[in-house]
Amino acid sequence: MKRFFLSMAVLSALLSGCKKSDDLSGPEIQTLSLTALSPVAVEFKGNVVSTGKHKVLDYGFVYSNTGTVDENNGTKVSLGNSIGKGEFSTTVKNIRLNPGYGYTNWVYARAYLRDERGTAFGAMLNVSLPSPSAGNIQPGSAKSGDVVKIIGKFYNPDLADVQVTFQNIQGKVIAANDTEISVEVPSGINAWHGYQLSVTASVGNVPVVVTNNFVILANVKDYSPKSGAIGSVVTFSGDNLLSEYSNGSAFTVHFGDKPASIVYSNQMQTLVPSGLSGNVPVSITYNGVKTVLPGEFSIQPSTISKVSPQSIMPDMMLTISGTNFPNQHNPYENAAMAKLGDASYTSANYDYQGNYTFVVPSNTEPGEYTLTLKLGSTEIVSPQKVTVGAYAVTGFSPQKGAPGTEVNISGTFIKDNGYNVYFGNSMVGAVATSGSNLRAVVPTGINAGMLKLAVDLPGRRISAPGEFEIKGPTIDSFSPASGIAGTIITIKGSGFYPGDWYTTVKFGTISIQAIKVTENTITVAVPSNLNLGAMKLSIVTAGQEVMADGNFTATN
Repeated sequence: MKRFFLSMAVLSALLSGCKKSDDLSGPEIQTLSLTALSPVAVEFKGNVVSTGKHKVLDYGFVYSNTGTVDENNGTKVSLGNSIGKGEFSTTVKNIRLNPGYGYTNWVYARAYLRDERGTAFGAMLNVSLPSPSAGNIQPGSAKSGDVVKIIGKFYNPDLADVQVTFQNIQGKVIAANDTEISVEVPSGINAWHGYQLSVTASVGNVPVVVTNNFVILANVKDYSPKSGAIGSVVTFSGDNLLSEYSNGSAFTVHFGDKPASIVYSNQMQTLVPSGLSGNVPVSITYNGVKTVLPGEFSIQPSTISKVSPQSIMPDMMLTISGTNFPNQHNPYENAAMAKLGDASYTSANYDYQGNYTFVVPSNTEPGEYTLTLKLGSTEIVSPQKVTVGAYAVTGFSPQKGAPGTEVNISGTFIKDNGYNVYFGNSMVGAVATSGSNLRAVVPTGINAGMLKLAVDLPGRRISAPGEFEIKGPTIDSFSPASGIAGTIITIKGSGFYPGDWYTTVKFGTISIQAIKVTENTITVAVPSNLNLGAMKLSIVTAGQEVMADGNFTATN
């Protein structure tokens, strides 16, 4: 009996020792695998061998981009506290590694299980994250609002993990899959049309340099003003327009069906083309893509209100006044022109005071005409008639005179205009002192006699009625009739040409310049190189020569 109680005591002690040992056993957990799914996603797998004898408080994984992963280092992914034996897994889709270390594509992780007594860890494993890569952008040029595709390898990221920037301006990501990211080109990019931009993308916090060769295009969105006359300046607005004074030949503007061009300016502008009326749509085309802009442009019609003077002569200038005249010439259209009646168009000029000017052609016949102003392809008819008069030469006074004589020619002229007057075949310039008088001076070099007087007028030469008598010079006397070298001789007569440089005196064959000449008197000094004795004395004035009666005698 004593031996029985001793055996029971030993058994009881053994059982008590086993229970105490079981109470001290902790959980056992394994890290099975790490699988990289994308540059920012990893699938973690673990296995619970034993949960231990104490209450489980938390389990999951801890990861980092360094080899230090424990209770105090790394990012914890908790899966709760409800766990039994067996495998478990989770996928983290937005891995965010410590940015202070820069980007590394290695992830280190351990499974863990924490109970009331502490934390058990599985072995540490690591995995290399795939690196996203990008190639080109399709298309390689686009405007704000267009959707472009970035081609590359992106591992099916979530949209929230993808960012694309165009020169530091973030675009709206539309879609992303394994090989493409679709993104809308943003507004607000600080660049002109045709400039190359840097484009970058990132998947999570992993940057991807895409390209430096993407070209931003102008996105014309509107224009102003919305109304005006032909030739008005219209300014475009929008994103990434042309830089100042750029060649805009790649853009075509249309007002309705009428083409227009970008003008060379410090803004993106055009001029309203001619030949339009009413309200017309406005569009702009680039690379074959046509964009119709908001609203319609209202054409303000050009009209002629006044033409002055209404009575005019050929070669005189008409002033055409009106409303809504273009204040500058459209370089892409024909210059302004005007005509009278059925004549051909000739140039008209803007006077920068709101009017056009037009010179009546020289060959315009007398009569009453309708004036038409042509601005590009727009023709405007004046409500007033223009009467063109005829030039005329009706007479002259005096009827005769020597070279240098002033002659007043009567007729119809343009005041202050210059004309050519012919005395026979000799031409001299003349000026109209009024609309009915032309003042000319008989030219030199004409021999005495009768000749016709004519005036060159626009498109024709008109002869005056009658003939003009050219008077030659006459010598009445000279004194003294003899003298030594240097003696002053006074010659009296008529028809002398005033002006000392036009008259010479000949002593025999020796000529000397006159000292002073009036119409009736010549003063001259006896030259020093004369042979002594009697000789003929003559004068040459204004090309006409006359000899005095009697001889002059040179003495010593």
